[in-house]
Amino acid sequence: MGIFTTIKSAPKFFELFQEGKELANATTWKSRTVATNCVVAFLATLVGLSKTFGYDIALDDQTIQGLAVGAVAVVGAVNAVMHIITSKRVGVPTDTWVPNAQR
Repeated sequence: MGIFTTIKSAPKFFELFQEGKELANATTWKSRTVATNCVVAFLATLVGLSKTFGYDIALDDQTIQGLAVGAVAVVGAVNAVMHIITSKRVGVPTDTWVPNAQR
């Protein structure tokens, strides 16, 4: 998939934020989102517990905290997007943000 194909499909992605729209395979995407959240939580727990049990990871506490904050921010943003684009019941009403939208 080239860069131009990606750019051309961007408006279709933003259409998913409209109320009443959702991905065609929303169940698959929701399952993947839940699985990713579980993996991220598991890895974060492993990193936190490793120091407790004497395994020294070559990262200081400040770096680990920074990585954790970054991971939480990314996961939170992705979760928000996934909740909107995988459900027809949530989203921005069409008439408030798409001029000349079909009704």
